[in-house]
Amino acid sequence: MRGRAALAAVTIVVAMTAGCAAEPAETEPTETGVDSQLEYLQMHFDERNMSGFGSLEGTDCVNFTSQGLLARGWEMTEEWWHLPVLGQHQYSKAWVSSTAFAAYLADHPELAAESTAAEIEVGELVQFDYDNSGNRDHTATVSRLDGGSIFVVQHSPDAEFKPVQEVIDEHGGDGTAYFWTLTT
Repeated sequence: MRGRAALAAVTIVVAMTAGCAAEPAETEPTETGVDSQLEYLQMHFDERNMSGFGSLEGTDCVNFTSQGLLARGWEMTEEWWHLPVLGQHQYSKAWVSSTAFAAYLADHPELAAESTAAEIEVGELVQFDYDNSGNRDHTATVSRLDGGSIFVVQHSPDAEFKPVQEVIDEHGGDGTAYFWTLTT
């Protein structure tokens, strides 16, 4: 009996050691919500998803940003929604207005918090007040961070990697960028 138990123990140790020496199994990288968001936005930055969300022509920035947030995993709410009805698209104010969207985010700290440029990450949001009136005039999503510069993907006008400073400069150069860190 003693010999069989010892042999079994040696067999288990050898099997465990052999398993440790084997090459690790390759795993597929897991796609995150941010990956899904950026993939969607980069696919549609210069081509509208007309059947899914329609377009608001020259003021499509929040509609586009909202679509990206859905791809990230956000869920529509009673205040922030889009609804296609018989081929027509209906939207809540927070879905299409930068100022209303800023108020929505401020009212929902479980989704986002105002932040600084130094704290921002890819997939988070930038809003612009071109004339410092207190109203938010434009909304975009951070698409790249490079050498201290922040780039955005946006509609109205369409761009995939546009520097935040260039967005401000195109509107007189005196505006303010506001940053939102997303918590989900």
